[in-house]
Amino acid sequence: MDESGTQESIRPDGEGILDEVWGMAEKARRVIQAAAVEAYGRPGMYVIMAQVMQRANISDPEEFRAIAAYLEERGWIAEADPDYGVFVLTPEGIDEATN
Repeated sequence: MDESGTQESIRPDGEGILDEVWGMAEKARRVIQAAAVEAYGRPGMYVIMAQVMQRANISDPEEFRAIAAYLEERGWIAEADPDYGVFVLTPEGIDEATN
């Protein structure tokens, strides 16, 4: 419930918090898979944000950075520069992308 006592799980546009969570998970999956393709399925290969964004069909750099931070927290990407312009996939990231 929000401050006015109404539930905020469903907004008037039909999207709720659950939709946002599932949307983020789906986008994260697309990003990790796109990065794996760019890395030719090899862990430790550097990939470039612009190419991964294009392959994952994500146009907002801020959204991409949020997803990349999530992937880094999970241990699926590493060695990222501060704005995730370049990064590598970990062996676990490759496993996640291919399963």
